Amino acid sequence: MDSAVALVRSYLKINGYFVITDYPIVEVFDHNEVRSITDLDILAVRFPGAGRLVPHGNQGAMIGKVDPELGASDEHVEFIIGEVKQGAARLNRGAHDPVVIRTALARFGSCPHEHTTPVVEKLLETGHARTPDGHHVRMMAFASYIEKQPKHGVHVITLGHMEHFVTTYLRQHWHTLHETQFNDPAMNFLMMLEKTKRHSANPQSASKHGHGIAKKQ
Repeated sequence: MDSAVALVRSYLKINGYFVITDYPIVEVFDHNEVRSITDLDILAVRFPGAGRLVPHGNQGAMIGKVDPELGASDEHVEFIIGEVKQGAARLNRGAHDPVVIRTALARFGSCPHEHTTPVVEKLLETGHARTPDGHHVRMMAFASYIEKQPKHGVHVITLGHMEHFVTTYLRQHWHTLHETQFNDPAMNFLMMLEKTKRHSANPQSASKHGHGIAKKQ
């Protein structure tokens, strides 16, 4: 997996999203010929109130808050169709293709196929749309920097912002998370860096609390 895609996946997951990466789009022609159109870097869905609950007896506490930079809402289900770039923010040609957008909506499953046309048109025009069920769909770009707006209405978040947000999240909730083994390389890498820094700053404390990550999500 591309390292930038891995970072975006980690960032979205701790903000309550379920994420699919590198989703392939294929098209069938006459005589059963098949060709690959593109891969969608990010498909993500978030349900209202989603977050990480840490159980404590019969109760528990939610840790972390949704990054305001995402512009997410707890009033409706939200879908993201995202492009990831290690350079300037931009959308691939496939992101302008109605066939690709329609296929992404079908993967989410929230919009009946016969009702996708107006949703696709709105997405391509403004970067966001509502499905007939009231779900919110957005097109987003995740990139190193913003040279120019990739398309009207497409929200951009930089890789630097996401790295800072994830690192701050780990530090704020270190007592709870330091023995967790995450299942993606970006989060594990940032966890390793944080442990190294803590060990260098306080070797005795780190040896008590920063070694061995045996539990899995």
